[in-house]
Amino acid sequence: MDIQIERLSAVIDAVATRQFYSNLLAYLEGFFAFDNAIVYAFEHGQAPRCLMKAEKENSDAVNQIYQQGAYLDDPFYQALNGGGQGEVFTLRQLAPCGFYQTDYYRNFYRKTGWHDEAGVLLQLTPEQGLGVFFGSARQTVGVRYPHLADLRGALTLVKSVARLHSEVVPANVPASSAPATDNAAQARYALTPREREIVDLILKGKGSQQIAERLFISLGTVKNHRKNIYGKLNIGSQAELFNLFLTTPLRRSA
Repeated sequence: MDIQIERLSAVIDAVATRQFYSNLLAYLEGFFAFDNAIVYAFEHGQAPRCLMKAEKENSDAVNQIYQQGAYLDDPFYQALNGGGQGEVFTLRQLAPCGFYQTDYYRNFYRKTGWHDEAGVLLQLTPEQGLGVFFGSARQTVGVRYPHLADLRGALTLVKSVARLHSEVVPANVPASSAPATDNAAQARYALTPREREIVDLILKGKGSQQIAERLFISLGTVKNHRKNIYGKLNIGSQAELFNLFLTTPLRRSA
C-alpha cells in the first residue's frame, strides 16, 4: 500500500483520540520538508490554542508570547482572517515589506529560531479555524510532492476529517491549557525525513534488506541510518524503538 494512503488512513482512524494531530503531521510530512511543526486552533474572539507541537528547541515561553497577542500580527493569522482558507502559504508569500524590521519579527519570530515557514490554513466552521505550520531552522520549507494540486486536493479531505475531530472533541478548552504532549512525535521530528521513513518501515516489521529494496538504497546505508537514529533517540535496540513509538499511527501490520 502507498505510504501516503496508509498515513491518511491513520489520520482518519485517529479521530477523537490524542494521536489525531501527530497523525496529521505524519501525513502532511509527505508533502513538506520541515524539522519543526506546530498546530493551532483559532476561534473567533479568543486567543489561539496550541494543540500539538513538535519543535526541537522552541520553548513554551516563546509560544506563550504568540498566544498572548503576537498572533494578531502573524501574516498567516491575517491570511486566515482574510479568507485564505484551504490553501498552502509560505512566509515569503505573506510577509509584508520590511517584515524583518517589524515588532512581530523582533519580539517574537526571531526567538522561535525558524528560518522559513509554510502553513496550511483550514476554516473548519465560521467561528473556528485550524493552522498547521511547518518550519525549518536551516533551509527553505517547500512542497516536495510532485504537484501542488495533489496537496490542495488532499486538503479537501483533511478539512472534513479535522472538522469531524473538532466536533467530537470539545472545543471549549481554556486558552491557557498546555498542548497535549506526545513523546513519540517529539522524537520523530528530531530525525531527518529519510530517517523518519526508515523508522516507519521498521515499525511495520521490515528488515534492513527489505528497507534497502523499498527505498532503493544500499544495505550499508540503511545500517548507517539505523545507527544514527538510535544515537539521536538515545536508544540501543529495536525493542526500545518500538517502546518509544508504541502509539505511533504507522505501526501497522504489513
